[in-house]
Amino acid sequence: MKMNMMQKCNQGFSLIEALIAITLSLLLLAGVLQIFLNNKNSYNLGSGFSQLQENGRFTTQYLSRTVRLAGYRSAPPANTAFPAMSTIFPSTAPYVTGTNNTGLNGSDALTIRYQGSGNGAGTPDGTIRDCLNFAIDSNVVASSTFSLTANSELQCQTNNPSASPSNNTQILINGVENFHVLFGEDLNNDNSADRYVPANFSGLDMSRVVSVRIALLLRSDDPIRPNANAITYNLLGTAYTAANDKYLRQPVIFTVLLRNQLSKPF
Repeated sequence: MKMNMMQKCNQGFSLIEALIAITLSLLLLAGVLQIFLNNKNSYNLGSGFSQLQENGRFTTQYLSRTVRLAGYRSAPPANTAFPAMSTIFPSTAPYVTGTNNTGLNGSDALTIRYQGSGNGAGTPDGTIRDCLNFAIDSNVVASSTFSLTANSELQCQTNNPSASPSNNTQILINGVENFHVLFGEDLNNDNSADRYVPANFSGLDMSRVVSVRIALLLRSDDPIRPNANAITYNLLGTAYTAANDKYLRQPVIFTVLLRNQLSKPF
């Protein structure tokens, strides 16, 4: 009797028992793998949204800082009146202008013009700078133009006679798929925009623009969404349907008041 019990104990698992154990192990492994993949997807989505939010804050602050300078005029000598806005910024080169639907994915371009600060003899004091951080001297009119490259990058192109060379271009941020601009026009001289229209709107007078409304569509660096989807975005009245892919996208829309227009007493 004792020998028979020992023989049974030494027989081990049967084939059916081994198959059941392997199946259960595979099920457990599949569950662990699924949990890992879900956690990885959640991490990637969280990182992607954080990246888009950071890019949104950067573009909002960077563009706003330059756009607010539109129409800035250098301080005149003591007991001398400021020159008229139309003298420094004529209709052929207004303090703010742009193009409509001429860029990547039908995007716009935005150009800002303003004067600088300094001794007026080639030595700027650094208080007024273009969008690439080059100082602008007093009585010098410089321009900063924002647009998109063919690689979905937001770039700034400057024309600044105080810099050497005077024309410079630099990429500010990548992953910008669309860029649209509307101009807030004051029709009754109350320093408030009565309508927001694109650059090619018939009847738009750039000398009456008191604010600029900007929309950007930001895109993540990598395709991290679990499923592909083609989403249509409304960018200031312009419908744009993104590609059917797994990239994360986020629209950023903000308005910048042109304080040099709103507060001008002359």
